[in-house]
Amino acid sequence: MGRRGFLRLCGGAAALSLGCLQPSKPSGPRGGLEAFIEGVSAGDAETLNWILAADAASLGYVSFTMDGLATYDNQLRLQLRWLREPVEISRDGLEYTVPLREDLRWTDGNPVRAEDFVYTMEHLMFAPWLRYTYAGDWMEEVDGAQRFVEPRVVDKNTFAIIRERASPEFLYTVMGLLVYPEHIAKRYEGDAEAFTRAEELNNLSYTGNLGPYRFVEWIRNDKFAVERNPDYYLGREDGAPYFDRYVVKLFGSPAARHAALEAGDIAYTSVDPPKVGQLMANKAIRIYTVPTNGFLLLDFNQRNGWAGLRLREVRQAISMAIGKELLINSVLLGFGEPAFSFIPKVSPLHVDEGLERYGVGALYDKSRAREVLRSAGYAGVRLRIVTNSGNKTRENVAFLVKQELSEIGVEVEIKLVPWPTLLRKYLMNKTPGSDQPPRFNNGPGAVSEEPWDLLVIGYTTDPKQPSGTEIFFATDGGLNSSGYSNGKVDGLFKRLRSPEALDEGRRRELYAELSRELSVDLPVDFLAFQYANLGFQARVKGVEPGISTTYNYQWWRFEG
Repeated sequence: MGRRGFLRLCGGAAALSLGCLQPSKPSGPRGGLEAFIEGVSAGDAETLNWILAADAASLGYVSFTMDGLATYDNQLRLQLRWLREPVEISRDGLEYTVPLREDLRWTDGNPVRAEDFVYTMEHLMFAPWLRYTYAGDWMEEVDGAQRFVEPRVVDKNTFAIIRERASPEFLYTVMGLLVYPEHIAKRYEGDAEAFTRAEELNNLSYTGNLGPYRFVEWIRNDKFAVERNPDYYLGREDGAPYFDRYVVKLFGSPAARHAALEAGDIAYTSVDPPKVGQLMANKAIRIYTVPTNGFLLLDFNQRNGWAGLRLREVRQAISMAIGKELLINSVLLGFGEPAFSFIPKVSPLHVDEGLERYGVGALYDKSRAREVLRSAGYAGVRLRIVTNSGNKTRENVAFLVKQELSEIGVEVEIKLVPWPTLLRKYLMNKTPGSDQPPRFNNGPGAVSEEPWDLLVIGYTTDPKQPSGTEIFFATDGGLNSSGYSNGKVDGLFKRLRSPEALDEGRRRELYAELSRELSVDLPVDFLAFQYANLGFQARVKGVEPGISTTYNYQWWRFEG
């Protein structure tokens, strides 16, 4: 998972307290300063202007230069970053007080102030002219209307966020905050085009000492490079980070990444299941198998895809025809477990009981699936399945889906496209004939530029804040590209963000009900929660493998 994996998780408070630790640092001598190269073959980022980003790669690049307020370790324990103390929540759950470290600086030497955070929220994140993808996370329903929460400056290093209704998981949203310097960003306020093109915002030249690295260069579809930040606020005692440069190198295929790891040309990459055994035998390489918060899925286009996908029974029939254990064994080679809803087992809110287990056991039934399609009048159809080229796991899933569906009379055409193309032409949408800019959800009448029926992709769920996944499944969710809409699901997401869910027992009941509804209605076919295999050169020390392996990457080092 990326460095931004848990920046939405929560902190403790005087009134509502959770465990908190100071940043964890590996013991032992510091290694020599060298370049650390990470190999990837997934899609490149879209932008370094973080408020415009919706993809994980973009936020991952930005996070090299900006830590964020906090992160979490592998036991989901809070690790402070920009916070000097955990966020304090008032006893009525309506006020969140955020205390910042006093040693944070922008590149021009100006201090990072509470005013910068308040400005970023009020004038950028909440501004209609920018159309921030995650703006809905900062809204609440009051008297039947949607309103943004209210940020306020308390003092130069402290700000507060005021709500009108208590929300049990809003703290996790607060912990995901990033920030722009007001004195730079305000030059572009109100002009979306100028903001999008702003050189300072697109080259991260403003980030000062806020992260372990400083931006050097980004050669699209080749590499992203940052250099050691000598002013890093967490590096004053021990000189962290311990690499001169950190480079994310893009490869055209997993095979090329694996070969680079074997040759010692890169220090770290994910390892595809078929290669794990061979690399584990190499004494110069160490493989860690870890759980993830990501799930593999088959999305159903309910905007401008095949009309049958708007029917629950058709989505169920398709899901009934795709064997999840077959997929895990033949594609993931055992590195995964069947998924039936969106909350992974690593989450304390995971639910097993009462889920409909399509694709497993009695609900893996091709004869029954074929009969359902015939009864619905949709026998003998032809569908288009799309996924991003270069991701061999997703490509192999697409071919398995093609084979499985062929046995129920559904012909599938596979289309492999580059990641940027997938984002812009298949996931983004707009209402025909309108002047809407393309977005991931432009409302019920919006359609994608290129038609598609099925899509193999991956989503993630915050283990401590699963309600954030409403961005994919709520009718107005900012990343609801498929056009799924279910009033009951919308209502449950709202209740999870309401005072009703302040009671922990009730919160668990609501998650159980939501998980059961999604497992039946199937906005997507939840295929599998994947395990990740992470390959490191053995001389990389300080790695703590787990659900949040990169949480302490600032203190990774070479030894030997």
